[in-house]
Amino acid sequence: MRKQQRNAWLMGVAATIALAACGDGAPSAGRQPNAEPPVAQPIDTRSEADRRFDDTLAEITLELFQTQPILASQLNLSEKAAGGRYKDRFPVPGIEGYRQQQAFRERQRMSLSSFSTEGLSADRQEYLAILLSSAAAEDAMYEAADGMGYALAGSYSSPYVINQISGLHVDLPQTMTQIHALNTVDDAEAYIARLDQFYEQFAGAIEIIDLNADAGALPPAFAVQGAIDNAVLFIAMPAAQNPLYTHFEAALDTIDGADRAELLERAMSAMEGSVYPGYEALISTLQAYLPDATADAGIWDIPNGPALYRAMVQVNGESALSPGQVHELGLAEVARIQAEMESLFSQVGMTEGTAGERLAALTASEDQVFPNTPEGKEELLAYVRSLSTEAEAAMADYFLQTPTIGFEVRPVPEYAQDGAPGGYYNPPAEDGSRPGLYFINLRDTAAQPKFSLPTLSYHEAIPGHHFQLALTTEAKDTPLLVRQAASTGGWVEGWALYSEKFAEEIGLYDDDPYGDLGRLRDELFRAVRLVVDSGMHAKKWTREEAIDYMVANAGMNPGGVTSEIERYAVWPGQALSYKTGMLKIQDLRAKAEDQLGEDFDLPSFHYHVLRGGGAPLTVLEQRIDTWLAAGGPAPKLN
Repeated sequence: MRKQQRNAWLMGVAATIALAACGDGAPSAGRQPNAEPPVAQPIDTRSEADRRFDDTLAEITLELFQTQPILASQLNLSEKAAGGRYKDRFPVPGIEGYRQQQAFRERQRMSLSSFSTEGLSADRQEYLAILLSSAAAEDAMYEAADGMGYALAGSYSSPYVINQISGLHVDLPQTMTQIHALNTVDDAEAYIARLDQFYEQFAGAIEIIDLNADAGALPPAFAVQGAIDNAVLFIAMPAAQNPLYTHFEAALDTIDGADRAELLERAMSAMEGSVYPGYEALISTLQAYLPDATADAGIWDIPNGPALYRAMVQVNGESALSPGQVHELGLAEVARIQAEMESLFSQVGMTEGTAGERLAALTASEDQVFPNTPEGKEELLAYVRSLSTEAEAAMADYFLQTPTIGFEVRPVPEYAQDGAPGGYYNPPAEDGSRPGLYFINLRDTAAQPKFSLPTLSYHEAIPGHHFQLALTTEAKDTPLLVRQAASTGGWVEGWALYSEKFAEEIGLYDDDPYGDLGRLRDELFRAVRLVVDSGMHAKKWTREEAIDYMVANAGMNPGGVTSEIERYAVWPGQALSYKTGMLKIQDLRAKAEDQLGEDFDLPSFHYHVLRGGGAPLTVLEQRIDTWLAAGGPAPKLN
């Protein structure tokens, strides 16, 4: 159900009085016969505190989208909603842009901190809690880096701004080919304008690489080499065959009034004068640093690394646990899940070897691997689509709201396959013009065995990321800024992992012991993450030690394990949020079931977990406690 959009801060005070007709039926002066009567404006009933809060949110929102034009493109906002034109720009590059972002963050914090919760309505109090939920941990994280002179400018606030899995060399092409709208001549002009800015964007990234390297925060050697390999691959073909050009070329066929030849000529000029030189400059920079990069995988070896990781566990992992407690939790969960697998292994006749050895054997089994051919990859995609259709049909009894926006299953673009995970989800555009996108990596079908695909699909699509993030897009009653801030790692990934277990609970794995083993394998995989992430970043494990532990305990393809471990190395703490988030949601549900007894209503619980764009885990707990204190009532929906 799509909620009605509310822009409370834009409401005017209503004061329109209809003119009365004359007693003899003649039209009154100034009014034409059959004219539409004036429409009464809604009365603004907000308190002064709520009105001031809403105005502040509106100001912060417009500034956010002007400083983050890629985010505005991802949401496909109107220029009015984004505070001005954005689609022909990228963020301000380099150190200047980083400092602007930090200044914006500080202004936002100060503006929001000025509000007293006592003067705000209940919903605004929750909005404020969401927006300030990780403030202290974020401060500790940035202070650890600022004190040593390096910038946390990479994905998930990593000091490694360019690495084998993320950075401008991967992110900009995906923005252009998957996010930038190409429906009008103006869109095409904006596309070319952005291509023209690639070089300065890469120059800015190089500024930060230099800054961080000088301060002792150079990525591990495997991350530097991986970034070089990805960048070299992206410009290995002639510019006319590059995805940035061919995507634009194909889109022009659908744009009315486009001077195709002239636009293509300009696009090629931008490719040759900005895009390729930008990549070449990045490659040259990384090659120069490669001899100085070390094999150490953890951030313990960079200045203030231990303090930075402790803060990253709280921010990226969304957990109050210490790194040591995370490690112990992971070891305990690995042992529990492996024990739970035993009955399923017996059911399918696999009784010899460790859990890891049996999972490895199942992963390599011929009947579990789609052919690594174009036909086999299409077969895999068709299977994934059928799983999503089946799951969608089963959800009506368990959710009060489901998205009206659909989603598509697509292969990961070839240029991004090497560093990309097995699957991921991109949310819909804010205006619904782009559906949710569930990407699956088809680099090697052996890395996507059939028994693993149900769980992957329930995680990425239904009832996982698609349900939560498409509902977030549709939650127009909640301000956009709040929805963006509410979708934190613990909530996003915790819900998706909860969804895997929930699928088993409602019978989607019935008569499919192999698929259920896949579910437990994936939960085991997330528990192993707790061990190896804290192992590398807090206990000084090497990359190889982490790989060996994951191979031995998760039974995964060694090639896939290597890319996973390298991901955790450059995104410290990010992988923790899956398991910590799942455990928190499960704990909250158990608490509700215990407290409400027969009055517990699962669809209502799910509604509160997902409503309004979700909530950081600390705020989610407060939300559920408030609901329980009221007796766990079913919500009143329009």
